[in-house]
Amino acid sequence: MNPSRSRFLTCQNRKIHLVEWGESHKEKVIIWHGITGTCHDHEQLAKHLAQDYHVICPDAIGCGLSDWVRDDFVDPSLSFSADITCDLMRQLEAPSVRWVGSSKGGSLGMILAAHMQEEMQECPVTHLVLNDVGPSLPEKFRLAVKKKLSNPARFDDFTSFENHVCKFLSNMGLTLEEQQWRQLAQRWARRNENGSFSFHYDPAIANQFSDHPEDFNLWNYYDRITAKTLLIRGRESIVSQEQTEQMQERGPKCSLFPRLGGHVTLLDSDQEKSVICEFLKS
Repeated sequence: MNPSRSRFLTCQNRKIHLVEWGESHKEKVIIWHGITGTCHDHEQLAKHLAQDYHVICPDAIGCGLSDWVRDDFVDPSLSFSADITCDLMRQLEAPSVRWVGSSKGGSLGMILAAHMQEEMQECPVTHLVLNDVGPSLPEKFRLAVKKKLSNPARFDDFTSFENHVCKFLSNMGLTLEEQQWRQLAQRWARRNENGSFSFHYDPAIANQFSDHPEDFNLWNYYDRITAKTLLIRGRESIVSQEQTEQMQERGPKCSLFPRLGGHVTLLDSDQEKSVICEFLKS
């Protein structure tokens, strides 16, 4: 298997970092991480899929090594992320794409799947995987996330940061080995000017949750999707049972794979990888 390759592309006048796996002539799979993640979150899944596909894992704007937010209103929105992604796929010369999106990455996938089917026939989304995300999110939850993201905690040393990440995500149902926790914390950490550690994202991305309520009611997009769609739903999910049933009845009438754990998963278990691989081949 070819090793991963890291590079930068300029999309909508922003530098976007991405990591690629597999041979570039193969059919494309894009894996897009959640609100505060990085391109490395689903690396094990990318390695697995790279046996059959060219897998692209970008850092979203404001995350990882991609540019930080320049316009506090425009940059955090899903519409701007969609413009960036369309630009990215044009440069990758992708005739079509299979999309795997976690949380915000799944919301972005819904918009792209609706738009590309109608307006960009040269690059339709043929398969859409939504990892624990639905078309809508309650306002109370949305505003709570805004408050938390706007003021990320700081820690005096890396060990304290690592312990926080482990405790926080363990409480949300994520189970990892000790070395996996260490690796995840290393990829999510950044060192501040005073030597303290915090999360590797721009706090301005939190503006999405207050300035763009339209990003959290995507039924008008979901109902227009014709791509094959799979919802992966955690046992402790932010997607309600009622919304799940609606998703199975409306639009693409998604299939459902219930998994263990909560909202956050690295999609690295053998079962998750197998389910996603089979779905993308269907």
